[in-house]
Amino acid sequence: MAEFSDRPMRPPPEQYYGFFPGKYTTAYLESYVDNHTYCGQTIRDRILFNAQVESITKIEESNTAQDAQWEITYNANQKIRTSKLIDATGMTSQPQIPTLPGSSEFKGKTLHHKSFGQSQTLLLEDPSIQSICIVGGAKSAADVAYACAKAPFERKIHWVIREDGNGPSAFFAAPAMIERYANSNEGFYNRFLASFLPNRFGNRWGWLKWLLQRTMPGRWYAKRLWDGFDKGLRAFHEYHREEGKEKGFANLEYDTPIFWQNDSSGVCNHPDFLSAIAKNVHIHRRNISHLSEHSITLEACTSKSPEKPKPLTLPVDALVYCTGWSARSNIFPTHQAFDLGLPVPLRNADPQKQTHWEDLEKAADAVVLSQFPSLKNPPAYRKLEPVDTPFRLYRAMAPPSDPTHSIVLLGKMVVGNNFRVAEAQAIWSVAYLDGKISNIPTRAQMEKETAETVAWDRRRYLNKGELGSWFYYDVVDYADALLEQLGLSSHRKKGWMRDLLEPCFADDLKDVVGEYKRKHEL
Repeated sequence: MAEFSDRPMRPPPEQYYGFFPGKYTTAYLESYVDNHTYCGQTIRDRILFNAQVESITKIEESNTAQDAQWEITYNANQKIRTSKLIDATGMTSQPQIPTLPGSSEFKGKTLHHKSFGQSQTLLLEDPSIQSICIVGGAKSAADVAYACAKAPFERKIHWVIREDGNGPSAFFAAPAMIERYANSNEGFYNRFLASFLPNRFGNRWGWLKWLLQRTMPGRWYAKRLWDGFDKGLRAFHEYHREEGKEKGFANLEYDTPIFWQNDSSGVCNHPDFLSAIAKNVHIHRRNISHLSEHSITLEACTSKSPEKPKPLTLPVDALVYCTGWSARSNIFPTHQAFDLGLPVPLRNADPQKQTHWEDLEKAADAVVLSQFPSLKNPPAYRKLEPVDTPFRLYRAMAPPSDPTHSIVLLGKMVVGNNFRVAEAQAIWSVAYLDGKISNIPTRAQMEKETAETVAWDRRRYLNKGELGSWFYYDVVDYADALLEQLGLSSHRKKGWMRDLLEPCFADDLKDVVGEYKRKHEL
């Protein structure tokens, strides 16, 4: 599943139920850009390396794509003008690092998890680093904790997950819970399980989704399935295992059921993933008070944590921030970013336009709850107040405010399989920019649908959905919806049972481009 349809990946030698180290994906992408040639130039030939984009501005207001002009400024004074623009900066361009009291006084090493792969060897093989502290609760923090636990030198490893956040991630087992699938990815990314997801995408199996989401027996059955998944996952983790009791392994137990994804998730992609962490990593559920020259002080804990409630100071030689990414764009002017449907600080949003969107989203919320009654009653969770406006993009790509249809923004969503979404978004965006989508709605209709997606995301994924960009479980239905809008069907499997039950592999998309070209006689 971690490949594109037009170039299968050679199976990596290091695998655990089909999961493998990221270095093999890097090598695959390196070969990909060298092995795709168009008009005599490879993809690598077309990449402008060492080019730091500083700003993008729409310099000419127009109602036609031919007259639209976007100006990209890079490397201080270099400029490019274009009539069509694809922003593919995604969601992982700008590290998000919290500003902690005393951070300027801290004299140890600090880095964001973005740089951990490049710094890992130097950091973990340095005998002078006797204590490492990892900050954050998601899968990136777990990966860093595991790498530290497996390092050649024994040292103190502390993992701090703030008490007033979403809590730690839920980590899926690598093996599938259903025997017919080779791993948990295959078990999850198929249209049968997608039918148990209350989302607004895809039509072919709409009757099954209606049965499972709109009828009381269907909702009861769907809830029972998800409750079973959740119970099995907690049993798999053994949060209260003896080997991790002294180090606080129980602090890793996620707060909300996995159906809601409020805590994020990942996969235990090593056979000793959990045991290595339980044996070697001290886990703390506390807020950070401050940093000092060579230490970090944690506040007294107030939750169900088994730790003593008083403040705790930990000696630290290196601090790794696994704190995610900023969703804000730093390349568009703030007013244009807001108009394009990109997040901006709420205080900087145009009041009149923001009120317009809030009215649409309030009306949309009622629509979402009528379609998906199971979202009416979420579990108890710590609601975080938003500080930014959400993404407001039609199909998670196109700004409803752009009458010229001259710009798309790709990858502005969090999903469980970026390869499949990237392929579907790529062909949809080309069709959109070329004016080959016959059923593109009016601006008012686009705004209504976009507001319904934002309202759905907030109900579906709680805090994670506040930005309108969290589609973690919805890869299959979302990609199907894009291709259905283009009138394409070659990605569907032959026979209703295969189409419903078999995993959705990259190979399914291998004829989509050819089908598109034939459809438009290109």
